[in-house]
Amino acid sequence: MANSHDNQQLVTRIMHLSECKTFNQVRTALSEISSKLGFDAFLYSGRFYTGATRYMEHVESNYDVSWRERYDSQGYVQIDPTVSHAYASVCPLIWNDEMYKTEAQRNFREEARRYGLAEGITLPVHSRNGDVALLSLAVSRSDDEARRHVRGMLNWGSLLATLTHESMRQIVKDQCMEPLPKLTKRENEVLQWVAGGKSTWEISKLLSISEHGVSHHVRNVLSKFDVASRHQAVAKAVAFGLL
Repeated sequence: MANSHDNQQLVTRIMHLSECKTFNQVRTALSEISSKLGFDAFLYSGRFYTGATRYMEHVESNYDVSWRERYDSQGYVQIDPTVSHAYASVCPLIWNDEMYKTEAQRNFREEARRYGLAEGITLPVHSRNGDVALLSLAVSRSDDEARRHVRGMLNWGSLLATLTHESMRQIVKDQCMEPLPKLTKRENEVLQWVAGGKSTWEISKLLSISEHGVSHHVRNVLSKFDVASRHQAVAKAVAFGLL
């Protein structure tokens, strides 16, 4: 942000998040804005309540795909201090050595750094209806200049987190008002086993079909739910009351 004109342009970009109508549009906007703020990577994660006991989860990120896959497969959400902080507090969290208290957490941090997540900030957002979200912004370098930069972006990051969540909340609300996706009997069976944590190979054996057939049905389910991953399909099915 070299001058007031640049600042005004950035404010305009952030405010335009409210005009996003799809998750892809939000992801594109976040990528552009976080880069303008001098960050190398971002992750938004939100849990939206769609009924008394039902909720939908959604993640948008440009983190390294390999890291996201490893994070999910290793269950790192259980030890990630940014997640526990976001659920317990509305205060911004600047990443620091003290937040990684256990050996598992310290190993987690070192591994994350190898994927370009060296320094950063996590900004929680809590809505009155119980929604909880976080926006993490990260840089790949770890030095005094990087840490000063992260601290200097606190106000911008808080504004970005708030507007991102409001945009995502509206998209989720609109999607939940859409007609329920119509799944075939086989697609519904596959989705049930996916929700049960079964792999493609395991589902193929349970349903006596080929792995290729399972993958075909999974792709159809993802398309009908307009999501990019199995996890998001299950979350959306839960929100729709299909699981």
